[in-house]
Amino acid sequence: MMKKSMFMCSAFCAASVAGAAAVLPSEAHLKYHEREIIALVCWGLNPYTGQEWGFGNVPPSKITAKRLGPAQWADAMKAAEISCVVLVAKHHDGFCLWPSPLNKDYSMSAVPAPNTGRDLVRELSDACRARGMKFGVYLSPWDRHQGTYATPAYVDYFFAQWNDVLDNYGEISEIWLDGANGGTGWYGGVNGDKGERRSIPKDYYRLDELLQLMHKKHPLAIAFGGGGEWSSKWCGNESGVCPETWWCAQKGKDGKMHWMPSETDFPLRRGWYWHKNEKPKSLARLVKIYYESVGRGSVMDIGIAPDDEGQVCADDTKRLAEFGEWVRDFNSRDFANGANVTERRDGNKLVVELTLPEPAEFNCVDIKEKIAEGQRVASFAVEVPDGDGWRKVSFGTTVGHRRLARVPLAKYGCVRVTLEGVEPPQLFPIALRRGREVKGETMRAPDAYVKTGWRLVDETCAAPRNAKNAIDGHYGSLWHSHAAGAVPLPPPQSFTVDCGTELLMHGFDYTPRQDGCKHGMVDGYEFHVSVDGKTWNKTSAGEFGNLAANPVRQRVTFENPVKARYFRFTATHALSGNDRVAVAEIDIW
Repeated sequence: MMKKSMFMCSAFCAASVAGAAAVLPSEAHLKYHEREIIALVCWGLNPYTGQEWGFGNVPPSKITAKRLGPAQWADAMKAAEISCVVLVAKHHDGFCLWPSPLNKDYSMSAVPAPNTGRDLVRELSDACRARGMKFGVYLSPWDRHQGTYATPAYVDYFFAQWNDVLDNYGEISEIWLDGANGGTGWYGGVNGDKGERRSIPKDYYRLDELLQLMHKKHPLAIAFGGGGEWSSKWCGNESGVCPETWWCAQKGKDGKMHWMPSETDFPLRRGWYWHKNEKPKSLARLVKIYYESVGRGSVMDIGIAPDDEGQVCADDTKRLAEFGEWVRDFNSRDFANGANVTERRDGNKLVVELTLPEPAEFNCVDIKEKIAEGQRVASFAVEVPDGDGWRKVSFGTTVGHRRLARVPLAKYGCVRVTLEGVEPPQLFPIALRRGREVKGETMRAPDAYVKTGWRLVDETCAAPRNAKNAIDGHYGSLWHSHAAGAVPLPPPQSFTVDCGTELLMHGFDYTPRQDGCKHGMVDGYEFHVSVDGKTWNKTSAGEFGNLAANPVRQRVTFENPVKARYFRFTATHALSGNDRVAVAEIDIW
């Protein structure tokens, strides 16, 4: 969705745990923690162009949704146990999902009938409140459309938009801020459709002033990415994984310690906006993310992408309902009810034993700190009886608002939890839960061709760079243009593949490297096909946005399906210096 590096350092730059318990959450933070599952809704011009980061020059006439229905969005999210909805009311392309009086030419005021002038901020906020959900708004600081961007006049415009939203739509529970800024854009067409690159000075957006404005108007609101008071913080990735260790006591941009919980954002689909032929993440993936976000004290933030008809599509609606059913089932039963509970304290150590009236089958120990008194637990271990002793079945570091310690599914009659703190731990009663097991998923899309008989016939990087790794079906291996000890080879780099037989190609999938390194991820490409390996036609070219934060499989759909036996993938640009290329896999579908 967004580059967050400017305002949000990762959890690993948290301050020392010394004194962490002395930093306390605000009332707004306590309400924020209780939400546990929220959503970020992304809709606008991008579903009509296939882009993730619009350039700012797509005409509003592209919006042709015939069933635009924020009430339907709210129903789909309510079914998923989502408690708060943040609407991307303006993304980087600058298009506004409300008839902004400050931007009549590039907002809902300018879209064709029957949607002319519709106020999606109003419609979605009303729908959420009618269903008992909180509401928030994201306005991108970066604006690739506005010609005044990178001048003081733009910041005045940005603040005027925030005043409009904060004043006219009832209670706002969260605002979103991120670090995508100062790059290439259309900027009013000053340099034509090719655009230009603009940079901004430090503190350009006056975020401290914006936080004060938010708090004055909405005292119980939280600012994602605010970097100080009344703020939450990016978890550091868009995979839905909160770091194992997270201290909410974090150093802000002002150098002071603030309570800043983690928010774990990820898209339900591959990208943040709806694109044809993509599918939602599996239920197994959502359950895994739940354990690794909510289950690590974070707020789980699901990216919801209504389609080009203006609806949350049937596949996404079904998956959200399945996930909501799983969450309700998980939280509906506590097998610790009726247990005999004993506690033993020794300084900053707490040992809690639960003896059940009779053995019960569960697979999760649910631990919650009384965070109103500070975050104190630095480590925990879960043990069950084993003969005459105890066997450790789970362990970890911080707890915070909630820690879901998974254990092997079995019948247990007794559980012991040992916690070590920076101060004496203070807990709510420990719960024992059973999460329904669900089937996992594979990396390859189900509609992709099996690569039997595929053969690498050419690559610009000679061995041992191994472009064959990009078609071997193993998503952990790499085609890399920088062999160990050799000089790295920058883009453009390409490889050519003979599929062995003629295929009807609808498009291709590109999977960036999955090893945690961003260097060499391809964000610019060209794709050519051929029937005979001699005459070539370019089927597509473009960019992959947001890879640094969300390195997931990218799908490119050709304008028209083509019959071809050969294809050539060319990397034209890469992340982190553009000095080498790395690709995990290319699939054809």
